[in-house]
Amino acid sequence: MSPTQTSAQTSGQTSAPIKLLSPTLHLYHYVLRKSINDRPEKLEERRKFFRDNLHRLAEHLTSSSGQKAADFIQLVPLAPDLPPFDSVLDLSSVPAECKKPGSDRLYLETGTIRSRLAARHLHDTYLLRLTRYVPAIHQEQSLLFFANLGEHISKLDLELGQTVILAGVVSSAPSDPDEIAADCLTSYFGQAIAPDRLTRNEFLGSLFYIYDETARAKNSSDEYPVESLHLACVFLYQDQQTEQRADAAYRIFQELLLAYHKINYFYSQSLALKKLLGKHYEAIERLSEEYAGQKWDREALKKLPQDSLEYYKKLSFLEDQAKSIDVNLKNYQSLLAEIEAETGEAAPQFLTDFQKTSRFYVEQIESSIGFLSPGLQLFDKLMLSVQTQASLDEAALEKDRERREAKLGQLLTFTGAAIAVGQIANQPIASTVEVVAGHIYKEKPEPSSLSSLSILWFGALLTIAVSLGLGIASGLLIYRWFVKRK
Repeated sequence: MSPTQTSAQTSGQTSAPIKLLSPTLHLYHYVLRKSINDRPEKLEERRKFFRDNLHRLAEHLTSSSGQKAADFIQLVPLAPDLPPFDSVLDLSSVPAECKKPGSDRLYLETGTIRSRLAARHLHDTYLLRLTRYVPAIHQEQSLLFFANLGEHISKLDLELGQTVILAGVVSSAPSDPDEIAADCLTSYFGQAIAPDRLTRNEFLGSLFYIYDETARAKNSSDEYPVESLHLACVFLYQDQQTEQRADAAYRIFQELLLAYHKINYFYSQSLALKKLLGKHYEAIERLSEEYAGQKWDREALKKLPQDSLEYYKKLSFLEDQAKSIDVNLKNYQSLLAEIEAETGEAAPQFLTDFQKTSRFYVEQIESSIGFLSPGLQLFDKLMLSVQTQASLDEAALEKDRERREAKLGQLLTFTGAAIAVGQIANQPIASTVEVVAGHIYKEKPEPSSLSSLSILWFGALLTIAVSLGLGIASGLLIYRWFVKRK
């Protein structure tokens, strides 16, 4: 092959354009199907996200007769129980020309480009698997052709993660393979990618380049931001035999890259959780330090258990992330061994070195759990202190309330007594007023009237005295009985 035109922007030199035989794009697009304690509406939301991305791709794919794939591609109905591995495409409405017996893929053609599309679920994850290529019979193609192969793929919204491998046969040793790889990615992304941003590895005796960029995971919140990884690779086959050997690796990559993206995604989740838990931990420490200066009541006592439960749930979820990463790491290691057994060579170093990174992730999360776990004890101790303080405050309030109620009772008692005395003394007072009025108007009262008046006053005074005596005696008896009952 002729030396590469490193592009006018980078080298300023002009040479014959670099071309590849059988340029191929492999897409592995992953979306979580379900997660721990997901609500039904969350499952449907994820399915809709996956379906929307599938249709965005299908809009640019056609059958060999020219029919748009978006017109006949549908997902099977959502079912609660699915086998671990299965297709989620509804093949009932797919034209016969797009199907092959025993295959879950759709076989599509758009001009000289052949496409193989599959939509599957792997355990708890949706996979969108697409292969687009130009057959070797159409001779070599320009690197710019990857812009056509990757049309709209590089712009897909991400959730769990996505890997794209751009591959092709290099007919002769290129003078600057790094530039070729960068040009391939530039065509795919539609923006300049510098060669020094690439990681260079070897696989199956050929050059294998890796470029990664992060993106905000779709549907993650500002409070709980999670990042997804868009991995873009370039595989420059040294010959067509290497291309055939690579087919075995691509089959295993389906699950290997799933484990890779899950580990990165769960670690990103753990960082967001750690940040939230750190804020909670600082808040509970501050409350503990400022305990004496705070005003605690029953409402505060009700809120603390809710905060404690929320803290416990997030801490448990953080522990789940460590376990999930550990499980996926074991799967990842077994799949690396399978690639070596199938191809006779170890996977690219970038992928094998990720084992160390994954172990570091687990250690980091476990360290965070150890640091944040005392927050639960702080919540318990603070709740106990607040409960004690609230009980003491409630007792003081109860005592004050009883004292006020006692004063109110006394007031009512005296008011009732005054009314009773008034009623008792009403007749003698009225009679006395009558006698006094007669004296004023020079009317001499009869002796019988004065005698009756004396009797009335004596009876009233005697009634008042007896009533007071009985009231005091009954009150004392009731008080003593109440105190003994206490």
